[in-house]
Amino acid sequence: MSADAVLLLGPLYHLVDKSERLLALGEAHRVLRNGGVMVAAGISRFASMLDSFFEDRFRDPVHRDIVQNDLETGYHRNLTDTLKYFTDAYLHRPEELGSEVIEAGFQHQATLAVEGPAWLFESFKNYWTDPNLHSVVLDLIRKVEAEPSLLGMSAHILVIGTK
Repeated sequence: MSADAVLLLGPLYHLVDKSERLLALGEAHRVLRNGGVMVAAGISRFASMLDSFFEDRFRDPVHRDIVQNDLETGYHRNLTDTLKYFTDAYLHRPEELGSEVIEAGFQHQATLAVEGPAWLFESFKNYWTDPNLHSVVLDLIRKVEAEPSLLGMSAHILVIGTK
């Protein structure tokens, strides 16, 4: 059995060990037909820091330690019972996500920002819900979705690989 496309929308950040992520990618590669497309989601290494600024969470020293560890290691460990601090996860640098896809045997096609930097700005909601500006916002996001210098500003990133 083979598939034309495989979506991995979660496993790569919930599998904190690289060997497990490569196993998941390898399984996606195995079931994909030649010429097929694989799309996988990751969380940016910088997402928890950016979200913490956005949500004003740095007053809690425990949370500051979580974010510090995220930035240093990529391993997001929530040792509290506070769900707003997310769950254990692996946070990728954009180039690292692409490298893991290549290591699993795929040809890397693109790494793209899902939200781009717009999610950080309160004004985004107003632009997004305004029918006259919705298409303008989408056009601008499309223009920077593959910009390497901005990929880490997006909370979520997608990597596309082919077999």
